[in-house]
Amino acid sequence: MRFLASVQVRLFLVCWILFSLFFATNVVREHYPAFALLDRGDFKCDRYAHMHADLFQHTDGHWYVGNNLLGSMPVVVVLAIFDPLLDRLEEHSKAKLAASPDEAEVQYDTKYPNRQKMWKLVKSAGLDLRFGASTAITSVFLMAPLSALFAVLVFRVLQRRGVERGRAVWLGLLFAFGTPVFYRTAHLNHNMFLMEAIFAAFVIVWLKSDERRELATKHRVLFGALLGATCALDYAGFVLAGVVFLYFFVPRLSFAGFARTVRESIPIALAGVPFIAFLLWTQWLMYGDPFTPGQKVMPQQNEYVDFGYRGIGLPSLEVFVKNLIAPGWGLYAFGPLLLIALVPAALRVKREELFFPTRERRWALALVIAFMLFCAANWYSLLQFNTGFRYLLPCVPFLFLAASDHLARMKTTTLALVSVLVIAHGTVLAMTREVNDVENTLRHEAVERGVSELALPDYWRRMLTETPVPVAYRRIAQDGAQLPWLTVARQTQPALKEKLASPWLPLGLLAFAIGTCLAIWRYGASLNSAAFAGPTLGGTATKPLPRKRPS
Repeated sequence: MRFLASVQVRLFLVCWILFSLFFATNVVREHYPAFALLDRGDFKCDRYAHMHADLFQHTDGHWYVGNNLLGSMPVVVVLAIFDPLLDRLEEHSKAKLAASPDEAEVQYDTKYPNRQKMWKLVKSAGLDLRFGASTAITSVFLMAPLSALFAVLVFRVLQRRGVERGRAVWLGLLFAFGTPVFYRTAHLNHNMFLMEAIFAAFVIVWLKSDERRELATKHRVLFGALLGATCALDYAGFVLAGVVFLYFFVPRLSFAGFARTVRESIPIALAGVPFIAFLLWTQWLMYGDPFTPGQKVMPQQNEYVDFGYRGIGLPSLEVFVKNLIAPGWGLYAFGPLLLIALVPAALRVKREELFFPTRERRWALALVIAFMLFCAANWYSLLQFNTGFRYLLPCVPFLFLAASDHLARMKTTTLALVSVLVIAHGTVLAMTREVNDVENTLRHEAVERGVSELALPDYWRRMLTETPVPVAYRRIAQDGAQLPWLTVARQTQPALKEKLASPWLPLGLLAFAIGTCLAIWRYGASLNSAAFAGPTLGGTATKPLPRKRPS
């Protein structure tokens, strides 16, 4: 157990355990191509017809998903390991269904009609246990460890920039549980992969070189692969990848000249080619044309495709503002900690002492603004009432770093108060995962009346009482602590409803998980007297390390 002496290992384990406890049972669109690939070796999702809004029947008669498939590939690897177990669970469900056909009539006790409809299809097909186990596996063995590694990366970046180790650990935990990363880690979603890939690419250029020194070939290859993956995960990734590539190219151009900078960029481009090729190949397989995205051929699923070209037009002020502050999915509604990033650090810290340097801040700002404008041009952003915050997720680590110069220098008592408030807020949202379309309904009412939403007589009352954030707090106040998977188990298993209804059960599980994390931390600290320990959590901010220069 000597490995527990490492602060990074302990930070990873603590985050992994706590993320796993809050997993959600959402079967999302990225699951279905993975299921199909394991079932039959291709991406035809005929077996899962009508089980998700993004599945549609194409002109060849087969069913496909309308999104990019790279986000489904890590799922294939994880589920393949557990495939024998999943097969046994499916066999059990089908045997039980054959012995008692009434099993198919078991209702999903929820107020959401689409969930009831999907549950009935899944239950009738004998896939309920397989789907439930698949969500647990992808959350616990894919999403949770990836987010835990990402928290370790944030810790390492801060420590590399001169933040004292105890404070860097604190901020790593704060990033994990005080930002929307906590909420989004609960179930499979490509937005998390997008965030992780683009931030890792940015960090490679930032910390592995400077504009006067050539980035090592292996780092350029990794950088290019991450940019390629960013593009292949989502078309929005081209915006992110473009800005981060310019972050590499433009500063280097001024020192190395155009010809040399282009030569150095060749490994980057070549490393990204396999991911772009994968995108084009899968589109060709599914839609018959490598350059045809799923959004172009799938049938109209919502009203927003009427804006611009299939829902993409010029940036909209309405969408831009709602992406930031809408109570159902806004960036600052789900991550109020990130408001600190709006306070200029240079007002109180000398530029040479910034943990997040001025040049990197400017490029991060360019990335955030460019991506926010793109998302404001995408009217699908208004569909986030179904899922909660997700579109602006790639901005989160950059905003957190911008806030870190303040957080790293805060008094321990002040940071402790901030941490308690934002982690409590994130926990409430992660426990309930409340979604509704109140904001969407208000928008429609305003359009029908030909007035601004603010002119609706009950606008503010409904926004402050019926939208997901206030509803989440009300549910916790009324029903006590919850865990998403326990809630669904109670709603779908009538025989276990009473046993799972006690609020003491999630509290007990939470206490056990926290106790396990504390035991891991204390034991690891005892193995190494220099390791981080609780009393030094506050720490002090130290001067950031200077950027390396060639000798």
